[in-house]
Amino acid sequence: MPPVRFTLRQLEIFATVVRTGQVKRAAQTLHLSQAAVSQALTELADAFGLSLFERRGREIVPTASARQLLAHATEPMAALARLPDELAPNAGSSRALSGSIRLAASSTIARYVLPAGLARLRRDHPDLEITVLSGNSAQVERQVADLQADVGFIEGPAQRDDLAVHAWRTDTLQIIAPPDYAVESIRVDSLGAHAWVAREQGSGTRAVFEQSLALAGYPTPHAALVIDDSGAIVRAVAQGAGLACVSRHAAHQASAANPVEFVELPSLSLTRPLWRLRRDTAANTPVIDRFCTALDAALA
Repeated sequence: MPPVRFTLRQLEIFATVVRTGQVKRAAQTLHLSQAAVSQALTELADAFGLSLFERRGREIVPTASARQLLAHATEPMAALARLPDELAPNAGSSRALSGSIRLAASSTIARYVLPAGLARLRRDHPDLEITVLSGNSAQVERQVADLQADVGFIEGPAQRDDLAVHAWRTDTLQIIAPPDYAVESIRVDSLGAHAWVAREQGSGTRAVFEQSLALAGYPTPHAALVIDDSGAIVRAVAQGAGLACVSRHAAHQASAANPVEFVELPSLSLTRPLWRLRRDTAANTPVIDRFCTALDAALA
C-alpha cells in the first residue's frame, strides 16, 4: 500500500477550517485566498480518501472521519509548534518562571485536566503565581478577548474570529447511566426514549455531543435537567436522574465516589480536540510563551 502523502500546512489549514466553520473565515485567519484553502482541503481529503466536511447552510461541519483525523493530529501538531522555542539556543527551559499568569479554562479542563500539571509547574517555579478562572467555553473566549486572562483552554470549537486558536490536546466524551441501569437497552437511534441530564448552552461538551449526533443523523435528546458542572452531573446520574454525556476525565474521576454505568455506542464518534486560545501576538509576552511550553511539558 503506497504511503499517504500530506503536509503539515494542509493539516494547519484543515484545523483552522474546523475551528472557524467556513473556508472564507479560515482564509482570512491564515491570510490565504479561499481557493488556496479549498485546494489544501481537497488535497488532504484525496490523500486519505475521506470526506472531511458536510455543508450546513453557510457553515461547514467536520465529518466523523475529519474529527478523528484532527484528534490524531492535534498533539503532534502542538509538539511541532513548540520546537522553535525548545530548540532555540536561549530557550531558557531551565530558567525559573516568575510573575503572575491568569488562565481561563472551561470547567472540565479546569477541574480534571489542568490541576496535576499546574501543581508540577508550581513545584518547579515557586515564584510563579497562577490564577485559574473557570466557566464554559463561550465565557473563556470572552475572558481572553477582554484581557481578563492571558491564555484560555476550551473544549468546543471557538466561535470568535479575534483570537489565535491552536489545537492543544485531545479528549473523549463518555455517555454514563445510573447504577444498575439497563444499558443494553440504550441504542443510538433511540436516545430520546431515556431521561437526560446535560450541560448548559455555551458548554463545549454539550456542543460537541450535539454535533456528533447531528453528523451521525440523529436528533439531540431533550434534557429535562441542566447543570453547569460536570462533576455535579455525574453525581446526579449516580442518583438516578438519567443519562448524560460528559468528558471521560470527569466520568472517571467523579464516578470514583459516585458509581455510574459507562455506556459504549461504537457508532457514535465522541473524540474531540481541546483548544488553546491566545490574543494576537502583539498583546502577548515572552513569559506567556514560556509558560505555555512549560505547562505542556508538565502535562506530558
